[in-house]
Amino acid sequence: MKDNRKIRSVIDKLITDKMIEDENCITFRYYETMVKEGIKKEQEEEFKELAKIKLNNMGYKVYFENEEFEYDNAHRRVQCNEILIAIKLK
Repeated sequence: MKDNRKIRSVIDKLITDKMIEDENCITFRYYETMVKEGIKKEQEEEFKELAKIKLNNMGYKVYFENEEFEYDNAHRRVQCNEILIAIKLK
């Protein structure tokens, strides 16, 4: 249960920080999430699932590694150094 609280806390912090940069497109990069914030490899799937739920509830469509999407008139793909990209639904 303690790890779950830590994961949720990291998700909340990253979302807050990223929304300041660009509230329409939120990117969680591997380094900032796994290394700087200390999410362990065995917590990665839980992190992604909890982040997806939170971002979906906030009105975002979430994409994971290698998924393709359209944003700002460009065709993009989530890269290997990105854990997820969330695009605000219009």
